[in-house]
Amino acid sequence: MNKPEVLHIVPTPFFADRGCHIRIRNEVEALAAHPYRIIICTYPLGRDVEGLDIRRTWPIPGYTKLDAGYSPFRFIADFFLFFLVLKTAWQERPALLHCHLHEGVLIGWVVKWCLFWRRMTVIMDMQGSLSGELAAYGTFAGAGFILKCFKTVETLICWMPDLFLCSSQKSRDCLINDFKVESVKTQVVQDIVPEAIFTTDRDGRLDDIIPADKTVILYTGSLLPGKGIDHVLEAMRILCTGRNDLFFVLVGYPLDSVEPYIHKHNLTEYSYLPGQVDYGELAGWLAIGNIAIEPKEEDSGEASGKLLHYMAAGLPVVCFGTDNNQQMLGAAGFFASSTDGQRLALAVEEALSDPQQAEIRGGAGRQRIRAKYSSEAVGQILQRVYGANT
Repeated sequence: MNKPEVLHIVPTPFFADRGCHIRIRNEVEALAAHPYRIIICTYPLGRDVEGLDIRRTWPIPGYTKLDAGYSPFRFIADFFLFFLVLKTAWQERPALLHCHLHEGVLIGWVVKWCLFWRRMTVIMDMQGSLSGELAAYGTFAGAGFILKCFKTVETLICWMPDLFLCSSQKSRDCLINDFKVESVKTQVVQDIVPEAIFTTDRDGRLDDIIPADKTVILYTGSLLPGKGIDHVLEAMRILCTGRNDLFFVLVGYPLDSVEPYIHKHNLTEYSYLPGQVDYGELAGWLAIGNIAIEPKEEDSGEASGKLLHYMAAGLPVVCFGTDNNQQMLGAAGFFASSTDGQRLALAVEEALSDPQQAEIRGGAGRQRIRAKYSSEAVGQILQRVYGANT
């Protein structure tokens, strides 16, 4: 029997070991045990992943940006991606167009109407607000009119899909309240945590880098202001000024703004920056931590995949008291009272002051995650969604 085909439209340089990409990869891999053939259409940049059917656009001279944020080359990449998706949909005859990011929805909607007789279903995978994300990255700082234009375009795009899969309750509320999407067309599908995150133990690979007598404060993710890295750096400076028993491991990229800050404030001996790390190695990095930091603010409505991974690894989590963080962690988190580095440092101090309580909260977080966010659990949700629309 032929498997029903689903075409994932991925307008980003997939795969590049960052949050959006990790969600997409985990969703596709979670469906491996189910009767679907998944095709991914994406940009020319990025790394191929074994076992995934990835198809890429033509190369674009000068386009090398892998990290999150605005790039003028994306307009060209999206133009090329449209033709790749149209060609692939014509040849492969998918029943579903699973669209990631707002550009993916626009491409999917146009392809659907170009091939209207196929009656394909357009699903939007909603990870956050486009205008909110641009504001968080400071892309159009001081240009409120441009952001309003993006908000208008975003509203129009949110009228296009037949169904929405939301990465958090916050993103679902954003769709319903800000963009007037009918609630019956939305469903929360949280990010996935692979089994290795639950089970990997510390293997001692970094004992020659991390002093044995230090408490490891861990951050994993993009080292960009929109992800809250500035708050981590400020908290790091404050904490290391008053004590010498801490060691910060900041796993991610780009390094061009973080390294100068660390050198300027004499924090080199208190930190390690491994740069970009393969997602397959993430479990090992999580295993070295004692406390994890999630510094993301709530502006974009985007969920936090790293938070789920921290909790699955049993790490005590220090974060801001956003709706999503409080919903996920409950009493298992250590919450900063406001979104700044000073309050984040105080929350880290709270976690450090009672190691036994921190360990209890970390264990409670792991128990909360295993039942709902394993590959098996989310794969079953996607199977039901796909089955109802094919």
